[in-house]
Amino acid sequence: MQQKAKNQQIQSPSLHKKEVQQDTGNDEKDYNSFNYILTIVIVTNMGVLYFGYQLGVMSLAQNTIFIVFNVKHSQKNFYSSIIDSAIPFGAIFGAISSGKIQDYVSRKNSLILADTLGILSAFLCLFKDINLFVIARLVAGFVAGLNTSLVPKYIQEISPLSLAGVMGIFFTISLNFGIVLANINGQFFNEFPNPDNTYWYYVILFPLLINLTQIVLLQLFFNHETPFYYIINNENEKCQNLLKKIYKPQYVNENYQQVRQLADNTNKIQESYLDMFNKKNRWRLFIGCTLQFFQQFSGINAVTMYLSQIYEKENYSFKTANFLTLLSSTAFFSAGLVNTSIVQKFTRRAILIFGSAFTGLFILSLALLSKIGNRDTTYLTVICIDSYYVAFNFSLGPIIWLYCSEILPQKGFSIATTVNQVCGTIIVLMLPYFDKLWILFIFYSTICFSCSIFTYFFVKETKNKSKLEIQKLYYPKEQLEQNYDPLYSTKT
Repeated sequence: MQQKAKNQQIQSPSLHKKEVQQDTGNDEKDYNSFNYILTIVIVTNMGVLYFGYQLGVMSLAQNTIFIVFNVKHSQKNFYSSIIDSAIPFGAIFGAISSGKIQDYVSRKNSLILADTLGILSAFLCLFKDINLFVIARLVAGFVAGLNTSLVPKYIQEISPLSLAGVMGIFFTISLNFGIVLANINGQFFNEFPNPDNTYWYYVILFPLLINLTQIVLLQLFFNHETPFYYIINNENEKCQNLLKKIYKPQYVNENYQQVRQLADNTNKIQESYLDMFNKKNRWRLFIGCTLQFFQQFSGINAVTMYLSQIYEKENYSFKTANFLTLLSSTAFFSAGLVNTSIVQKFTRRAILIFGSAFTGLFILSLALLSKIGNRDTTYLTVICIDSYYVAFNFSLGPIIWLYCSEILPQKGFSIATTVNQVCGTIIVLMLPYFDKLWILFIFYSTICFSCSIFTYFFVKETKNKSKLEIQKLYYPKEQLEQNYDPLYSTKT
């Protein structure tokens, strides 16, 4: 008990100071430059931009790809399902292997490895063979899975506590912007393409630009790891030099001591994937995996990948359906930008509870409109889809990624991300074979409402809490009483 009190005395001054700054609205910031930190976060999120582009590109490019690659009409449903599900299916293996990859490769080099595989995926598309194209999509999915596990943890380790929420939201903003870019490029496809079409080269190879740009920026301008990575690898001087770039001089030593305390505790216990299921970790892992399940089964990937087809089923023309797809994805992206201020004003729990409920309400309305099938109310379908996108991007989209990166260690986060991608694969595989979309929409709405209820009863608040405080939120009671204090096991 005396040791516990001593630990609390050591930790409390710095935590108290941060809480006072946030609660009183004090303008004093402990970091040097918001723009510098934001630039690092944007560069890191280019891998997520790649993921968003790959999610959205086939919505408008699929018809042209089938013509150019000479896919038979009888095979279109099969290849449509396989090509779209290849991204989340490949991401399963990228997500689950990210923890092991970081055991041997640094944070920054893991991002560069992902970009290198992205380049390989692009070159596989050049052969104009539909089966090689499927393999290319699987590799792209693997890259996406790596990035969804790597990027949120990297951002958490590099961002000051006061900016953790805002910077965490840029994961979803980057994902959405990738979808917007894919839909912009997709506007120039023809409804009846000919086999000699070459525009598809530009659209499919566009991610090369993202991969190469990130590699250059990471190597030339942001050639560093995170403070936590430097400490756990005994590179103390590099850690201090990086902290000097991020924090004002009077806060450097304070943050260095906090990172060292985290690293010292981490080095005491090195956890494996199996350890994520022990008594200490299983409840937080259950929370994270359940939230990821809710996110995917809210229907977001299904709507995103098949949005133009959904609009065409509402009797919109090819060009109009494509344009509406672009407008909807732009609304999706814009909601993410607005959410950077919302996440600062409201708690994670409140945003998730109310946002999930509104997401469920809008997709339930979409189900009713789809069931009625009245051509005079097709404009309401557009309104419901855009409202669904906005509500999702205020809540289920960004908050779940942010929250899981806060409560889970790296290997636990990899498992939760894998659950997300497994669910995404199931949804995308199923959708082409559903003629009655309203049934799926009702199911999605039920999941959204369930997320609100689950969050209310089981999810604990993390806003304005330090990593130490967050780690203890889901400790079993007996370990809290014993002051059992191993932290994130991210020696990777």
